[in-house]
Amino acid sequence: MINRTLSRGTIAALATATAVAVLSPAAQAAPAAARTAPVAHTAAALPAHLTVDGYQAYLKKNWAKGGRETSAAFKKLTPAQKKKFLLHLEDRKIYLALHNTVKGNVGHRLHTVNNYNQDVQLVTDVTSRIAGDKVATATLNFTATERIYGIPVTTETVTVSFETRGHAKNKNAHAKVTLKNVNAAIALKASKPTAVSKGTITNGATVWTATPQVRAFGKKVVKDQLIQAAITKTGKFFNARLTNR
Repeated sequence: MINRTLSRGTIAALATATAVAVLSPAAQAAPAAARTAPVAHTAAALPAHLTVDGYQAYLKKNWAKGGRETSAAFKKLTPAQKKKFLLHLEDRKIYLALHNTVKGNVGHRLHTVNNYNQDVQLVTDVTSRIAGDKVATATLNFTATERIYGIPVTTETVTVSFETRGHAKNKNAHAKVTLKNVNAAIALKASKPTAVSKGTITNGATVWTATPQVRAFGKKVVKDQLIQAAITKTGKFFNARLTNR
């Protein structure tokens, strides 16, 4: 029987590797006193809430990173909807609710939509395919999206590609992350993604850190995004999960 779930040991190893990757050389080189200095003054310097004018200015600043499309959709909302839109953006509980665990067959698309409330939808997508090259390269994309009034505000994707054909025990595997974030309440950053392929099992992972940009959001949020594939003679399966730490 194929184990379709990640073992605790695998998750711990991937989380450790990605956590180490998050530390920048500058952070590692900083004096100990600087690293342990209080950061309360930084949080206090943040604005308390998002404003309509401030959000529109933020979108213009991020015009080429999704700001143009979001601005066009945002302007079509009523004044009341715009205010609620911003309240949803800075609601930490909504971002915490952006999580899911799904299973399926490689080669078939998976699409789920969970309604957080009447305004907010949390969407999970997994697409996968196996190429016709000599090593039958498999590629899986796992995406989690938060939508408000149908407008995507945060889209986090981890992609893993790996060889499925050949006699090598440890086949080549690669991972990358893709981010589209127009949520002005948080800044999002991913650790360097990892990809490990051993035998018939391949794992890809990254760690997302959401740093508040307004005081209303509260403290930061850290998420693990993992995707596992098992390609054997008896089947081709995937297991994908986005979880809060």
